[in-house]
Amino acid sequence: MSSGSDRRRHPRLPVELHVEFRHLGRPQETYADIARNLSAGGVFIGTTVALELGTELTLEIAPGPGSRPIKVRAEVVRVEEEPVGTGSKVTARTRGMALRFVEVDAAELQRLVTLSNTLSTEPK
Repeated sequence: MSSGSDRRRHPRLPVELHVEFRHLGRPQETYADIARNLSAGGVFIGTTVALELGTELTLEIAPGPGSRPIKVRAEVVRVEEEPVGTGSKVTARTRGMALRFVEVDAAELQRLVTLSNTLSTEPK
């Protein structure tokens, strides 16, 4: 069985970017968190929000002050949890969600790729 990194078509680069997302079925609910890594194919958001696999979202990734947000549609492909001790009980807490881009304008995709290469926290 292949690991997740073996199946990826696009390399993911570590970043820290403000991102807002909305569930397409409940657009009045807006969440804001931090993108932890980014590629031309998707993004991992550090969040305590856990949406169901397959849920479609609209994302607005903030490239920086004074720049217009990069807008894309994505779907939840993985929710990561971590165990948390609460007294005598261990429960799980959502650590983040992996999202796959499903609809991206070519110009927005180029902005994403340029942004991820520019802001990567990975040593050069």
